[in-house]
Amino acid sequence: METNSNSASSKPSASSLRWKILRRAVLPRATNPEDGSQLGLKLVSRKAPKGFNLIPCQRLHHDHESRDARFCYTLPTQGCPGPKLVLTQRMDNNADLSDFEICNRHNIDNTGLVCQWPSEDVLAYFCLSHADMFRSKRVIELGSGYGLAGLTIAAATEALEVVISDGNPQVVDCILLTSSCNL
Repeated sequence: METNSNSASSKPSASSLRWKILRRAVLPRATNPEDGSQLGLKLVSRKAPKGFNLIPCQRLHHDHESRDARFCYTLPTQGCPGPKLVLTQRMDNNADLSDFEICNRHNIDNTGLVCQWPSEDVLAYFCLSHADMFRSKRVIELGSGYGLAGLTIAAATEALEVVISDGNPQVVDCILLTSSCNL
């Protein structure tokens, strides 16, 4: 006898819970408090609104006709303010229809473009804290999002070369704009 892995007794996957969050946001309706999946939705990891603030950041400029803004990150090195990175990022932490059209055209997702993820802040801070591990090394950051970690390595370590990549052409455009501002 075969058993169905999607039976009611099996635990829902994290991805199915994320889809439920998206569905709930897109199609708001009354929730049933007796629905056990509501507890599961609250346990799914989600982006913190302000991240962890491990690297000081301030908004420099926001053109109100654009969804993008420029942010200055001051890299803390050896107890004092270090190099500054100016990154172009989304201001409103969300996507619009044109983002999905590009994603569908290139068969990619748009997670790197939606917002500055706290994991980028944590990875950049880790890289600063362990700068010696990059000395005389070639570094590649895959799926970089806005590229904070890779740009941090390039600006504050003695790496020979840093390659920053992402599959989303919009993200790459933001990184190219960012890198031209930091040269």
